[in-house]
Amino acid sequence: PSMDLAETESQVEVKMDVPGLKAEEINVEVQNGMLVVRGEHKEEKEEKGKTYHRVERRSGSVQRAISLPCAVQEAKITAECKDGV
Repeated sequence: PSMDLAETESQVEVKMDVPGLKAEEINVEVQNGMLVVRGEHKEEKEEKGKTYHRVERRSGSVQRAISLPCAVQEAKITAECKDGV
């Protein structure tokens, strides 16, 4: 997924596009100075009365790992998801 990474005097801020993912489908962690963001789309239930000719959005996973520009305090990491970002 596309992302922006910024650093201020007191924090590192990451904004990442995760369209279609709900907050509970996203996992954010720091491992050895790397920020790792994983998300997984859950399979949607097929609706009765429809004949699908192509199903490409049903399920799948995304992952992005990047080196952080500085050391971070893992206990202070927070994350939120709003409008696919």
